[in-house]
Amino acid sequence: MTPHPPTGLRPVLAVLDRLRTTSRLGLVIVLLLVPGLVATVEYTLSEHRQIAFSEAERDGVHVLKPTLHALAAVVGGRAPDLGPTDRAVREESQLGLSSELAAVRAAGATDTPAGREKVAESIGDLVTEIGNASNLILDPDLDSFYVMDSQVVQIPRILIAAASAAATTGVADRAVIAGELSTAAEALRADVKTAVANTHASGLGPRLTGLDTLADATDALAARITATLDGTGADAGAVATAAEAAIDASEGALDSLLSTRISGREAARNVILTVTTVGFVLAFWLAFAVWWRSRHDVALVLAGVQAVAARDTSEHSLPSGRDEFGDIGRALEQARENLASQDVALAEAARAQEQAAKENFAQQRRAEKQARQLAQQLIEESVSALTSELSDVAGEVEAVRASAGSIHERVGNADEVLRGLLSDAGNADAVATALGERLQRVAGMTKLIASVADQTKMLALNATIEAARAGDAGEGFGVVANEVKELAATTARSTEEITGTIQALEREAGAVSTTISAMTTGIGGVDEATGALLEVANHQQATVASMDQRLANALERVRGMSDLRNQMERRADERIPVRGVGVFAAGGRRYEVTLKDASEGGVRAAFAAGESAAGATSGTLELPIAGMPAMEVAVARGGSAGGEVVFTFRNPPQPALTHLRAYLDAQL
Repeated sequence: MTPHPPTGLRPVLAVLDRLRTTSRLGLVIVLLLVPGLVATVEYTLSEHRQIAFSEAERDGVHVLKPTLHALAAVVGGRAPDLGPTDRAVREESQLGLSSELAAVRAAGATDTPAGREKVAESIGDLVTEIGNASNLILDPDLDSFYVMDSQVVQIPRILIAAASAAATTGVADRAVIAGELSTAAEALRADVKTAVANTHASGLGPRLTGLDTLADATDALAARITATLDGTGADAGAVATAAEAAIDASEGALDSLLSTRISGREAARNVILTVTTVGFVLAFWLAFAVWWRSRHDVALVLAGVQAVAARDTSEHSLPSGRDEFGDIGRALEQARENLASQDVALAEAARAQEQAAKENFAQQRRAEKQARQLAQQLIEESVSALTSELSDVAGEVEAVRASAGSIHERVGNADEVLRGLLSDAGNADAVATALGERLQRVAGMTKLIASVADQTKMLALNATIEAARAGDAGEGFGVVANEVKELAATTARSTEEITGTIQALEREAGAVSTTISAMTTGIGGVDEATGALLEVANHQQATVASMDQRLANALERVRGMSDLRNQMERRADERIPVRGVGVFAAGGRRYEVTLKDASEGGVRAAFAAGESAAGATSGTLELPIAGMPAMEVAVARGGSAGGEVVFTFRNPPQPALTHLRAYLDAQL
C-alpha cells in the first residue's frame, strides 16, 4: 500500500510527478543558485553605489580645495584666483556647481572689507553646495566625516567670521563674531580630535596639525576682537595664512581617507565577488556533476531495468557508486545473473523439450505413415467392393430400364387403342342422338297425319250424312264417303301403329344413347387409368434414368476415391511449410514460383500473376537451398496463370534427397 504524502507537499508533488528525475534536480539546483545569484548581484550593485558615493565625495574634494584657497585669499585681503575653481567645476560638471560659481563672480570687488565680506559669503555658499552635491555632508565614516566637517563647515565658518570681523564696527556685532570664532575654533579642535580617535589610518594626526594651528590663530583673533570691542576692523591675515597652510594638508588627508575607503570597499567587494564566484563555480560544478551523474545513473538504471524486463542477459553498464543508484545497479546485476542462470536452465529444458518434441514428431510421422497405409488399404478394399457392387447394380438398373421401356411402349399402345374406342363411342353417341331427334320429327309428322285422318273421318261422316239426305242421288257419293271413312280409319290405325313403333324406337334409341354414354364414361375412365399408368411409366423411366445418373456419379466418386488413394500414396511424406522463390524450367522457358510447402516427394508452389506453364508436364525445379542442384520434376496438377501447381520429384538422386531431408528437418 502506497503511503499518502503529507498534505503540505501534495501541490509540490503534483508538479514534481510530471518531471523526470534529472529535471527535478535541475529545478532544485536553479532554486538554490538563483537566490545566491540575486543576492550577489544586489550586493555588487550596493557596493557599486557605495563606491560611487565615495567617488562623488572625492570629486567634491577636487572642487573644494581651490575654492577654500580662494576664500582664504579673500579673507587675507587679496583678489581670489577663481581659475582653478573654474577648471575643477568644469571637470566635475556632474555636481552642477556652475550657477553657484557664477554667483561668486557676480559678488563684486574685494578692495573693501565689505566687498570682501560679500565675496566670502558667496564662496561660503559655493562650499556648502559642494558639500551637498558631492555627498560630503553625508559621509558615513567618523574619521572622514569629521575631517570633512572641518573642511566644509568649520574652515569656511572661521574665514567668513574673520571677513565679517574686518568689516564690522559695532560692539555687539564684534562680540558675536568673537564668540563665533571661538566656537568654530573649539569645533575645529573637536573635529581633529574625533577624527584621529576614530581612524585606522596611520599618520592622520600629523597631517591635521595645521587645523590645530588654524584653531589657535582663530582664538587669537577672537581675543583681539574681544579686547577691542569698541574698535573698528580686525586683522585676519594670520587666520587666512593659517587656513591656507591647513587646507592642503587636511584636504589631502580627506582625499586619502576617501581613497582608502574606496580601495577598501573595492578590495572587499572583489574578495567577496571572487569568493562568491568561486563558490558559484564550485557549486555549479558540483551541481552539474550531481545532475550529470544522476542523469547518467538514471539512464543506466533505466536501461538495465528495460534489459531485465526484456530478459536481455548480456552485460550492461550499471551504476557502481556507494549511493542508492549503486545499490540499484548491484541489485540489477544480481537480477541479470539470476536471469542468465534461469535462461541457461530454460535453454537446457527447451533443448530437452525440443529433443522430446522431435522424437514425438518422428513417432507421429511414423504413426501418420502407418495410418496412411491403413487408409490406403481400406480405401483400396472399399473401392474394389463398391466397384463390384455398383457394377451389379448397374446391370440390374439396365434390366429395370428395359422393362420400364417395354411397359411404357405397351401402355402407350393401349392408350392409343382406348383413345380410338373413345372416339368411336363418341361418334355412336352422336348418331343415336341424331336418330332420336329424327324419330321425334317423324312422331310429329305422325301426329299431323292422325289429325288429318280425324278430319278426314269427320269429313266422311259429314259426307255420309249429306249422302243420306240426298237419297238415291247421294248413294254413289255415300259409297265414296264410306270408302273415305274406311281409309281414314285405316290411316288412323296405321298412324297409331306408326306412333307406337316410333315411341318404341325412341325408347330403344334412348337406351342405346344411355348405353353408349355409359360405355364412353367407362372408356374415359380406362383412358384416365391408362394415362396415369403411362405417367407412372414415364416417372419410372425418369427414376431409372436418375438411378442410372446417380450410379454414374457413384462410380465417378469411387474413381475419385481411387484418385484420393493415389494422392495419399503421393503424400506418403509429410509436407512442411517453406518460404522462398524457386525457378521452374520447361520448354526452353523459366518461371518463378512462390514455394508453399515441400516434402521428400515433391513441392507445392504458385505461379506469379500473369505467368502460366499450361501444357508443361515435366521440367526442372531449382529450389532456394544452398548447394541444392536442380531437380527433375513432373507437373502433378495445376499450372494455370497465377494458380497453384504441384511438382513431384522424378528419380531424385540420393545426395539431393539427403540434402533436402536435412533442410526440411531444419525447418521443423
